[in-house]
Amino acid sequence: MLRSLRLRVTFWITTFVIFVALVVRYLNYHVTQDILVHDIDTQLWTRLGALKTQQQFAADTLLNPTLPLGSLLLPPLRSASDWKPSVAMRFLMPSEIEPDRHAKPFPCFAAVLRADGTVIQSLALPDNISWAPACYGHRETLWNTPQNDYRLAACTGTDETLLLVGTPLSHLKQAMRDVVWFYTWTLALSFFPIAIILWAILSQIMKPLKRISQTARRITQGHFEERIDIAHADSELVGMCETINGMLDRLNAIRISQLRFNANVAHEIRNPIHGILMQTDVSQERARSTVELTHTVAHCRALALRLEALSDALLSLAKAESVASESLSTIDLEPILEEAIEQVSGMARAKLISLHASVKSAVVHGNADLLHQVFVNLLANAIQHTPLNGKVDIALLHAGGRWIVRVIDHGIGISPENVDGLFNRFFREARADNTAREGHGLGLAICKSIMHGHRGDVVHVATPGGGATFEVQFARD
Repeated sequence: MLRSLRLRVTFWITTFVIFVALVVRYLNYHVTQDILVHDIDTQLWTRLGALKTQQQFAADTLLNPTLPLGSLLLPPLRSASDWKPSVAMRFLMPSEIEPDRHAKPFPCFAAVLRADGTVIQSLALPDNISWAPACYGHRETLWNTPQNDYRLAACTGTDETLLLVGTPLSHLKQAMRDVVWFYTWTLALSFFPIAIILWAILSQIMKPLKRISQTARRITQGHFEERIDIAHADSELVGMCETINGMLDRLNAIRISQLRFNANVAHEIRNPIHGILMQTDVSQERARSTVELTHTVAHCRALALRLEALSDALLSLAKAESVASESLSTIDLEPILEEAIEQVSGMARAKLISLHASVKSAVVHGNADLLHQVFVNLLANAIQHTPLNGKVDIALLHAGGRWIVRVIDHGIGISPENVDGLFNRFFREARADNTAREGHGLGLAICKSIMHGHRGDVVHVATPGGGATFEVQFARD
């Protein structure tokens, strides 16, 4: 389960949502507290103003217990207002909701003090509230006691007296505890619903991936023609699906090519082995003369050399296809070309073919041994398909930002219908005047594979005047 992408995404998104909710509620907590404190300040300041007015105009009723703050005050706000708490308010701050309209009003106490702090008159003044000369800086202000138990407001009265009103903060603290409790249980209850909803959403989103997985499973079971249905794929997945389908097409082509390659290898090996067995079986049927045995051995040796050449070609092909980028280094093509020309010069002299080389220093990134094999294969093919007393041209030039080696023969050339299959494995051109070319048909395929490993290519281009031209194209500078 810990390796489940859906589970991890669900967990982290849910955690993020809860974190955002915590941040929002933390801010809301302080905003709510500020609003409630402001409401308390409004009520205290209103009562302080009423007390000051009463001291000036009705001093005989000042702090009369039967006439709290005289008859100058309006009735308590809760009993006068038609406001009805919402359902959210009942959940958020149940301590602030009074079911009885005639419940006790805003809890308030008051006092009139002399300059030295002596209490002249008081109404419900708590015993732990006292006034010291140092408190005179709080006149005309509102503040909390050091223990945050009470909220107080004070102003200067007549005859150098001090008027003081206040309220306990216990109801504010209870209201904030209600808020914290509401936040706690709502967050706790919302975690699992959020996770379940996210899980369901992600399950729906990941259905296309499940269909891709099912398609891949059918392909592994042997249904190689299966492809991902792009017509019903989401737009965000179309690019990926097209890439996967292209990869599957390529892999299927490689699979078919490998099957054909295996069949061709089996066929190429079977023929010489069959010839060797046939020669040995015939030799065992009756006594043979020395000349006959010598002929049989020579024929078997020729077939064995054919097998050896095929094995060497297959090994070269395997090495070409496994060339790694780290095996490439900075090299000069000039000595490699000169060595390849020297290696095939004996074959050229045997056919009275002249080799015309125009080479120069050219630094590329490659493997010297593999590139030597490419040039030898192309030169050998060119000499093989060039008539007696002909010539083969080798040119090294720089064009289009890359180095190019051209091997040009002036023989019979390549038939147009055979150009497409020229670099296929075991390809041998059949012609009316030459039913089958010699060799195993792997030379050009090996060259192509080697150059692909060098991020380059080998291509056939038309040759003016007849013949064949092969270009070895290296990667751009």
